[in-house]
Amino acid sequence: MADLLAIISPDRTRTVSVDDLTATYEALRGPAASADTATCGWAAVRVLDHPQPPLAGIERGERGWAAWAGALVDPAVAASGPLERLDGQFALLRLEEDGETLRLATDPLGMKPLFVVEAGGLTHVSTSALVLAKHLGSAASRRGAEAFLRTGIQFGRATPWEGVERLLPAEAIAFTPAGQARDVYWRPAVDPEVRELDLAAGAELVAERLAAAIASRYGGRQPWLDLTGGFDSRLVALLSQRAELGFHANTIGDEGLEDVRVAAQVAAAAGWPWTRIGLPGDWTEVAPTRVEEALAWGDGNLEALHLTEVIQGHREKAASEPMLLTGGGGEHYRDFAWMHELWRAKRSTKVDFRRLLAWRAMGPLDVSALRRDPTAAAEAQLLPELEQQAAPFSSQPTTFQCDVLYAFKSSGHFGAYQSSAGRWVQMEMPLYLKPGLLGAISTAPGERGFHRLMREMMRYLDPRIAAMQTETGGPAEPLRLTNALRFTPYVSRRARRLAARLRGRAGGPAGDPAAPDQRLRGRAAIIVSLRDQGRLDPAKMRSAALYEPERLGTLLDLAASEPGAVDWALVGRIVTLELALEAVGTGMD
Repeated sequence: MADLLAIISPDRTRTVSVDDLTATYEALRGPAASADTATCGWAAVRVLDHPQPPLAGIERGERGWAAWAGALVDPAVAASGPLERLDGQFALLRLEEDGETLRLATDPLGMKPLFVVEAGGLTHVSTSALVLAKHLGSAASRRGAEAFLRTGIQFGRATPWEGVERLLPAEAIAFTPAGQARDVYWRPAVDPEVRELDLAAGAELVAERLAAAIASRYGGRQPWLDLTGGFDSRLVALLSQRAELGFHANTIGDEGLEDVRVAAQVAAAAGWPWTRIGLPGDWTEVAPTRVEEALAWGDGNLEALHLTEVIQGHREKAASEPMLLTGGGGEHYRDFAWMHELWRAKRSTKVDFRRLLAWRAMGPLDVSALRRDPTAAAEAQLLPELEQQAAPFSSQPTTFQCDVLYAFKSSGHFGAYQSSAGRWVQMEMPLYLKPGLLGAISTAPGERGFHRLMREMMRYLDPRIAAMQTETGGPAEPLRLTNALRFTPYVSRRARRLAARLRGRAGGPAGDPAAPDQRLRGRAAIIVSLRDQGRLDPAKMRSAALYEPERLGTLLDLAASEPGAVDWALVGRIVTLELALEAVGTGMD
């Protein structure tokens, strides 16, 4: 997964270079395996790629060029075609053949992060906010920092850095001699052909369209495929099987996990090559040496302690194949995106933005170590972003708006994890390709509830594998009178989760204090190492203004000594924010 750096001058007599910006990038992320540069004097772009062989680059024409980073489906369209035909997860900078017009664009869903800063009379562009903040010495945004502490992700325009702006989904900026102009080149819409079909016919059409897109995109490759015990990744595997893709399945986790056990059984029954990937035996010694790279590749917008574990899995996969397919986006093939609407779903055009934010971005969190509850700051930053994104669809049913908003929110989750993998693997999300996503959200909402569309798609693709149990409970096949009893665990689990949500709960601490697993021991080792280096002293931290020193000290003591007894979501965010401020060389007032 490549990165893109660019400098653009409105003064076309001024010559610019990306060399200094590249030096900042390499100081954070290290040198790339390959790099390609294009320039027209007043604008310069560099694409830095890491997995080998290179999976991105620059296409050159007679007078123009197109540079992209990420999972771009059709480079020929990127070079000269209409932007609305673009698909995938990427960042694009294109100099048109007139030699005068430069277009900067995000992918249709904004999954690949792309940031801009106006400074010193220049537009600075990067797929990393942390690189731009460090390069320009950006001040930290207190509201942005508090929003991160509360949510652990970043989506929408605002970032934790003053002046660093993220571009929105399908946003394009045209740089012309007359100045800049912004527009949105594509918006999702219901496909009437899909909407008019019954469930079985619609599931077949969506499955075939998506399988064809997978065959076209990944044919000839033998990628890794993340397989869990749930629905989303199994659907991707069955679609890839339909596309005759020679993938190798893998599951992350310890042998005793239900997720691993179910995935292994499914892979064996289907005849898919399968590997379990766990943490190495010396992880407590290794983990502290990996937190800096996790910060850099998570861009300060993903919790770095957890990310060290995720990246370890990427390292193992990259040794044999640099492409990885995941089940990200499967939520749109069911009713997950609008479950927060409860009884209002399918009956209104009014979205409950506050509840959406509470359920999908701000779960329960013990904030007693903070000087003030950051919930208000997070709402002040993110609610306007959600409302703005939904505005063009305000006449559509709530369910459609929530599909759009969930994809928008997921740019800070799936998109961020996809980008963070880029040093090691080219992670792609087939379920977010247009043929699949548009087919899914065009299916009547009632036919997506309780995984009905996914079940029907899997039954169509392989009824034998669909009949196997899921980690969620019950089989992945459609409900019938003859198999109704097998669905009892599924219904029971969904009911428990909904009840917990309504009570404002989402589980307890990350593990058992008496028997923390290797993952938690690794996180504790990182805390111990950083404290030994004096980098997590509550009285001296760059982010100290956000915390109650005594309470933070107690929390860090507990994280180091009893890792199964703390909420690692908060601890990880505190560490990530502190290391990000340190990397940029700034503090929090």
